[in-house]
Amino acid sequence: MLDQVKKTIKQYRMLTPGDRVLVAVSGGVDSVVLLYALRELQKSEKLSLAVAHFDHAIRTDSAADAEFVKKLARSLKLRYYSERADVPAYAKAQKLSLEVAARTLRYQFFERIAKAHDFKKIALGHTLNDQAETLLMRLLRGAGLEGLSGIPPVRPSGELTYIRPLIECTRDQIVAFAQAHKLSWREDPTNYDTTIARNKIRHELIPILKEYNPKVLEALGRTARLLAQAAYVLDCQAEQALATLIASESAQGLALDLKDLMAMPEYLQALVLRHAIARVNPLCEPEAAHIEALLRWISRRGAGELHLPAGVRVLRCHSHLIVTARPAAPPKCFEYLLTVPGETTLSEIGWRFVIWPSALSPLPWLSHGRGAGGEGQKFTALLDADKIQGSLVVRNRRPGDRIRLRSGTKKLQDFFTDRKIPREQRDAIPLICDENALIWIVGEAVHEDYRATPQTKHILEIRAERIEGAL
Repeated sequence: MLDQVKKTIKQYRMLTPGDRVLVAVSGGVDSVVLLYALRELQKSEKLSLAVAHFDHAIRTDSAADAEFVKKLARSLKLRYYSERADVPAYAKAQKLSLEVAARTLRYQFFERIAKAHDFKKIALGHTLNDQAETLLMRLLRGAGLEGLSGIPPVRPSGELTYIRPLIECTRDQIVAFAQAHKLSWREDPTNYDTTIARNKIRHELIPILKEYNPKVLEALGRTARLLAQAAYVLDCQAEQALATLIASESAQGLALDLKDLMAMPEYLQALVLRHAIARVNPLCEPEAAHIEALLRWISRRGAGELHLPAGVRVLRCHSHLIVTARPAAPPKCFEYLLTVPGETTLSEIGWRFVIWPSALSPLPWLSHGRGAGGEGQKFTALLDADKIQGSLVVRNRRPGDRIRLRSGTKKLQDFFTDRKIPREQRDAIPLICDENALIWIVGEAVHEDYRATPQTKHILEIRAERIEGAL
């Protein structure tokens, strides 16, 4: 088995000497073997390893799993990080399936720990069995090419990279390794509950398929790999196509050119819509049936809107298709005093604002681009602190609001119209103001007189963050 792990790591270039790797360990046999396999490679590859365990609080005995993993990490003299979250409560609040909610919170935890402690790789214990089960489960749901690509051996996520060194090892190989090395692990009793679709595939369907092909796991793994290669090519095309279709983009969503979208091949239309939905709300994972219904709906004439999972909705407005997250209804008229410097959390409107004097030197790029200095930083504003008069507040729009841009002074109403922001969303957009002016339309534009420039002596940095779980 170790030879297969080494081959997989080399084939997909998962590791380089000196890598800092955070190993996700649930306590099950797969993740325990993953940890021991990487320990075997630690010296030769000069790896720095640590263990991360996420307690989903789904089972009543989940705390025992956490304690087991903690003792395991200590026995191997590895750092241990853990977190417990109420996944069922989160799933109910966000109207997500338990599986999606668990995965969302788990990956958020891994990435938070990795970034805080400078780990660049996160190792997960998915196996060839998981790959086969995933492919079959998606096939039975009628998934498209992207879904049938299965679980990627390597997946970049910003500055981090997820790796799956066991992805070409069968569970039989893994259990045999664990038994041969007299390893202990925790058994999750829910893995045998065949009312759960994945378990039914694992314990009932795959044994039947093995009667037709004893190497069915390897065959399905090969199919997933080939489909992933094809999907990657189409995925790149879809991302490029989406860029050409975006008529405007705001903190609230995207406006796409409907005529050009409809001129594309139907499969490319579907991929473009998936990319647009993911950009608006990564938690939304529409099934093939949702996308098919959406394609039929947008082919009709007239205005209207269609709701998708996780609070995403699509509006057809004349020549544009608007993909947006459905905002939680804020107070009809709100205004809150901001703490300067400090942090202000406003659960009523779903935002948090962090304000402090910035040690950044004023650079030429600060005077250009949307928001604070470009598309990538539109939720951070760098302001000339000496220009601010009185207190800072966050509020929604008022009649007569104006903002001065590089192109001149513009009414807020006209600004929203130009950006194609739907009318029903405009009252939810936070505005940062002092006693004299509207300074920042959050996520959109900074008042030209308040923007930090190369001549600015004192910079005030404001970061706007959506509260976790808020749309």
